Amino acid sequence: MTFIPIDRSRWDREEYFSYFSHEVPCLYSMTLNLDVTPVMKRKERPYPAMLYFLSVVENRHKRYRISFNEKGELGYYDVVHPSYTIFHKDDHTFSSLWTEYSENYDDFLASYEADEARYGKVKGLFGKPDRPANLFPVSVIPWVPFQSLHLSFPKTPGNFFPMYTMGRLHRKRSHYYMPLALEVNHAVCDGYHAGRIFKEVQSLINGWR
Repeated sequence: MTFIPIDRSRWDREEYFSYFSHEVPCLYSMTLNLDVTPVMKRKERPYPAMLYFLSVVENRHKRYRISFNEKGELGYYDVVHPSYTIFHKDDHTFSSLWTEYSENYDDFLASYEADEARYGKVKGLFGKPDRPANLFPVSVIPWVPFQSLHLSFPKTPGNFFPMYTMGRLHRKRSHYYMPLALEVNHAVCDGYHAGRIFKEVQSLINGWR
């Protein structure tokens, strides 16, 4: 993990970042139903497959990896990994795990399944220890095919990573869909950058046809 500081005196985003961080702090949400039919036709597990697709897009663009470091410097990580929730059916609680990102899907899936086997039954908020700073958050509400979802945070977090929430997989005729809610900070992400996430994730899914 490497943190690369941003030279804010030369950063073309500085005016927007300052405005939407201090004068008009702004987080916003978007939700889209993704067509995940190729995932289901391949008989892949949809949750780790989606975690992989999100990780690919996150690591393509440094804009989605911007954060403050422990010194208070603004910059971005060279790589980020997904932090995701798992549900405990016995007591209806959840825990957060994380899996190291790999560019190769089979390698990522193997790591995910290893983490699931080792930490999947560990109770508490954080099921897998030693959480690094370069984790982006993903959660899932598999009981509801929601049409929109909004998260509310009273303060700006230490990082500006997009936040993702998946919904219930549902079928319409011969296609399978999954709602994906995205929450971003306007200080680093405009509408174009939010829309690009959906477009690129759907493109990666389509590539499995």
